[in-house]
Amino acid sequence: MIVSKKPFFSVVIPALNEEKYLPLLLADLVRQTTHDFEVIVVDGVSKDRTVEKAKSFMNKLSSLTILSSSVRNVSVQRNLGASQATGKYLLFNDADNRLPEYFLEGVKYQLHVNPLDLFTNWFIPDSNTTSDKAVASYMNIMVETASLLNQPAAYGALIGCRKSIFKKTGGFNPEVGFAEDTDFVNRGYHKGYSFGVIHEPHFVYSFRRFRKMGKLKMLQKYAVLNLKFLTNQKVNQKKEYPMGGGYLEEETRITSDLTNLIRSAFKKSAKKTKITDRLRALLSLEENQS
Repeated sequence: MIVSKKPFFSVVIPALNEEKYLPLLLADLVRQTTHDFEVIVVDGVSKDRTVEKAKSFMNKLSSLTILSSSVRNVSVQRNLGASQATGKYLLFNDADNRLPEYFLEGVKYQLHVNPLDLFTNWFIPDSNTTSDKAVASYMNIMVETASLLNQPAAYGALIGCRKSIFKKTGGFNPEVGFAEDTDFVNRGYHKGYSFGVIHEPHFVYSFRRFRKMGKLKMLQKYAVLNLKFLTNQKVNQKKEYPMGGGYLEEETRITSDLTNLIRSAFKKSAKKTKITDRLRALLSLEENQS
């Protein structure tokens, strides 16, 4: 693979005990229709063969760099990767993402048409079940809703950012235990940088958490954690939202009061006619693409 001295993308992948999934993502990157990118894997001292698996791609991805972070924290690992990146855009990916072969070329085209400073993409689930597609549509629309309300949100599975503004935003905050992704894009947006949600191409989002805990319970968990974030309550990342392939402990109860509060907040935002119309159009688009 021939890579330009200053690639368009620096694909930064924080990893922790991802020997099963990271090779699949790296194989997807090998197959990309554009080679204008570098790959930076930042391992959090994995106990499995994550690093060994990553090194096996050195000959296939000549642009591959493997870094080690002594701190197991997704924000610290992303920031470390960004500090070594040389691309025009940083593209942060979770280790269990999957990318269609045209993904990077498609995103590059979208950024040529609309040169955003910060962005995320719509995604599809890693299965074809109707229920998984419904959850994915819900999550895509929620990100869109936040953007329309001028409070950008992003799922950390995939976030893009101009390299030139990353330091100016302050990078990812290691002290934020949950929604560090939304915190990051929000800070950038409120500093005057543009943010957008790219609808095509989609990336493939792993529903491991949903399968482990059950879809409804996981959605409820996201709701509780988002409420903590919105009300500035501290989240214990190791206990409540651990990273890596070995995560997922037994979770806490969900109260009806919290659920009702979420419904109430969404109803208030939905009363704005323009936003409601826009969301209906986007939901229709999602249904047609499913």
